[in-house]
Amino acid sequence: MIEFITRYWLEVIFSVLLAGFGVAYRVLAKKVKEQDAIKQGIVALLRDRIIQTYNHYMDKGYCPIYALDNIHSLYEQYKNLGGNGTVARLMEEIETIPTERREEEL
Repeated sequence: MIEFITRYWLEVIFSVLLAGFGVAYRVLAKKVKEQDAIKQGIVALLRDRIIQTYNHYMDKGYCPIYALDNIHSLYEQYKNLGGNGTVARLMEEIETIPTERREEEL
């Protein structure tokens, strides 16, 4: 057996290296796929939270400054993670409503 290994040592080393690279590739590919799924899940949660906040404050007719700041923070991270779509339009709309309750509503 040792004679076989010494005779074909280069082929054995390359075979072992190739098998190792194959295993490493599978492990890394699985981790990348999991990370992408986590990223997409976070984007979906951010989108949902932005839409809920939008609906809540549009129904109230005003959006306090602290809530507006919060929704901007959510949207910034949403965009950084690659989110797009109708959320940009919602952000434009929520910026047009007042930041304080009207006196007639008090």
